[in-house]
Amino acid sequence: MRFNVILSVTFLASFAAGLVIPSNEVESRGLEIRDGLIDDPVDSIVFKRDPKRTKAQKARTAAARTERIKKKGEKKASFQAAAKAHKKTTNLPARTSTFHVPAGGGKPAHTYTGKDVRKAVFDSHREAQRIKTLSKTQAKKSPLKSFSNHPHESPKPGGGAKPLPHMTVDKTKKHTQPGREFPLPNHHNPSTPSPARVITQKTKGGHYTFKGVISHDQSRTDKTKGAGYNDHFQVKERKRKGK
Repeated sequence: MRFNVILSVTFLASFAAGLVIPSNEVESRGLEIRDGLIDDPVDSIVFKRDPKRTKAQKARTAAARTERIKKKGEKKASFQAAAKAHKKTTNLPARTSTFHVPAGGGKPAHTYTGKDVRKAVFDSHREAQRIKTLSKTQAKKSPLKSFSNHPHESPKPGGGAKPLPHMTVDKTKKHTQPGREFPLPNHHNPSTPSPARVITQKTKGGHYTFKGVISHDQSRTDKTKGAGYNDHFQVKERKRKGK
């Protein structure tokens, strides 16, 4: 009997010893288990909740959104006002017409279509709307300028005394106030000003009319300043035949 008990205890001890995992294996197996969890794309996802925003943060976000909506509305209203003014502008050239500025003083010639001129007139209306939101200092930097059709300092032989012979400027009368000039683009070098401008003037009815295109004489270089360097001359419209 005693022998059987001793045999049973010995057997159980041997069996239990077979179930024991060495410490070094426990560490390695634990590492494998952890690696398995990390590699699992589902089990390893950790969802983090965004921290609650304070009342001040919510107020700033709401104010910024309101300001964006306001600016978007102002931009839309400004565009619509410019489009309305352009639609009422009279005497615009045909889109197929051309306006040619001769080369001179080492500068290339410029040729503009009636479509280019129409776009510049529209851009002048847009700029007029933009200026309304600027300070006086900022407005002075605008490309939209006043045009009084002053006589030339140095007229060309056989040319008129003023840039636009059919434009009257009389500041004592409401409908003959100075016009507006706006630059046409420089196709050769967009980063520099073009010598040409479009001219519009307000009428009795309160809308604008296109008066013509003017340009500097490019043959008059810096060396000729004081002798009509800043004079502007009319660039005549060349209408397409049959149009």
